[in-house]
Amino acid sequence: MANQKLFISNEAAFAIEPLRVGNSMSTRYTYDGDKLTLFWRGCKVAEKSRVKFGDAFVVHCNGDKPTLSTLKVPHRNDDLLMWLLSFDKECRAHDVAEYQSLLAKQRQENGWWGYRDWGIEGEGYAFKLCNRSDCGGVYHIAAYVNETNKAMVKEVLRKWERGLYWPQEFVTSLLKKRFGFTNREIEELRALQCI
Repeated sequence: MANQKLFISNEAAFAIEPLRVGNSMSTRYTYDGDKLTLFWRGCKVAEKSRVKFGDAFVVHCNGDKPTLSTLKVPHRNDDLLMWLLSFDKECRAHDVAEYQSLLAKQRQENGWWGYRDWGIEGEGYAFKLCNRSDCGGVYHIAAYVNETNKAMVKEVLRKWERGLYWPQEFVTSLLKKRFGFTNREIEELRALQCI
């Protein structure tokens, strides 16, 4: 079947009826500000306490009783930043030479002739995208990040104009935990305003 991502938000805490998990027809959940309860076909199948806004889970729906696990994010901060901007493992590099090689390989394999690519670059990072219509409009080509720190993350997210595909409370929670961002610093980030 499918795995569904479940992001805990402030809205979920105020829901009167159990909310549907992703596009699942039989799996629902409730959240009371501390406890997450998972239901399948009207019966409680899992419960987790000390859940906070911004936490994320994977609900494994295999046609039987679903199970719940915490969403795993990359351990390295370099990978985390690239992951937040939707660059998968095959598109990530950790130094300039590896990035240039990856970029050349991607261009050769995917035949970008006639397409426009663009991105952002700075000291210790580069992100490249392409407007291939056969890939849904935008294709994440290659990225590299080396020695991520809070200042770099701020700079990248200020330059990033596409927004992020993750829920705002989830991203906010990650930025606070991993990089020490404050609420005020998060409010200044352009990419988070586009979520």
